[in-house]
Amino acid sequence: MMTAAATMAWFWQAWLAAIVFIFPIPHTIALRNMVLLIGLLALLATLRRAPRPSLPATLVPAAWALLATTIWLLLHSFAVAPAPTVALDNLRGDWIVPLLTAVLAAHAAARAGPRQAVVAIVAALLAHMLWVFGWQLWLLATRGNLGNMYDGIVPFGERDYQSSLNGFLFTLLLAERVAMKCVGTNAAHFVTGTGWAALAISLVADAALRVRNGTVVNVALLLVATVWMAWRKPRFLLLLLVVAGLGSTSVALDPRWNGLTESIATGWNSPSSYWLPGNQAPRPSTPSGADIENSAYLRAAWAHQAVLAIGEHPLGLGFGRNGFGLAITSKYGDRGKDMVSSHSGWLDFALGAGLPGLALLLLTAGLAIRGGWRQFRQHDDAAGLMLSFLTGGYLLRCLLDGHLSGWRLGLFAFLCGVLVAAMKDPRQKT
Repeated sequence: MMTAAATMAWFWQAWLAAIVFIFPIPHTIALRNMVLLIGLLALLATLRRAPRPSLPATLVPAAWALLATTIWLLLHSFAVAPAPTVALDNLRGDWIVPLLTAVLAAHAAARAGPRQAVVAIVAALLAHMLWVFGWQLWLLATRGNLGNMYDGIVPFGERDYQSSLNGFLFTLLLAERVAMKCVGTNAAHFVTGTGWAALAISLVADAALRVRNGTVVNVALLLVATVWMAWRKPRFLLLLLVVAGLGSTSVALDPRWNGLTESIATGWNSPSSYWLPGNQAPRPSTPSGADIENSAYLRAAWAHQAVLAIGEHPLGLGFGRNGFGLAITSKYGDRGKDMVSSHSGWLDFALGAGLPGLALLLLTAGLAIRGGWRQFRQHDDAAGLMLSFLTGGYLLRCLLDGHLSGWRLGLFAFLCGVLVAAMKDPRQKT
């Protein structure tokens, strides 16, 4: 008969998986909050007699940097932001709440058990990829095709929803497999066959989703892992074949790679205002006369405008994901009223919290990456390497996409909380 402790451990595993699964699904905020509240109440009910998470010494510098960033954001909202009330409300939703969510996740993971907690969040992310495969197979069976590549190939939201989830999944699985190969099976969180199969599913999902920026980040992480492992054991250079295969598949399946360089250059350099919403300016052409690739052109044009706006407002316009929209509206009037993000989380953060805020954010992330790496090296702790890969992958994705807010930031914080709690006790001998 299952003991009360074992029952609660199963409860926390199921709770962690449920939160991760629900987090990205649109129109489920009320359900997510209800499940979070159930976890909070269960946590409070068992606060005295249940294990608590501890912060590894390797992550203490990152914690101090996070505190400094939070203090800056508070001071900035009161003293610098043109609309303090709006900035504080944005700070609550897109900073304080994710931090509290991370704390709750850490306590839940401590109760579920380190490996069980990691398995729970990976299983939930993997379930989303299997859902995508099932959805696509159903469309093929009922319609004979997947329709337009931008519509109908994912069960909810847009393709970048699932791409973000697969990015989290890929970083966790890749780091865990690298740790296992370097340290041995004692570092593994998954049975060998299961871990490799899950990683293969994530690679196939990348090709099925056809999200260019997601592929760029995954290829970059694979390169980092391959170079480091090959430095230790040259035979791992064979992993470059996987990198080449992933990149080639993306190029073959996504026609948007054609003319990418010229479209980016045109977006950055062209004086055309075609990038403004609803603008009647003629569509610019590339230097060769070929049509621009619209997505690449727009992102480059928006990034250029964001850099110019940061130069004009180096201390920012008030914390929030719409800093770019505020800058464009102030410069172009009503023509920019529908703009929100520059599609780069780094630029958006700088426009909101100023260059000091961006510097503190990058410092925090860098120290977290270093701290996770040191935890892995000092204690053979796979959770430390997973935190490093997760932070680095998310940071790179936010450079390319405006993902440094909303449910993505909340889920990233939640996953970080689980990984910190899953790390070995820093006093433990290994």
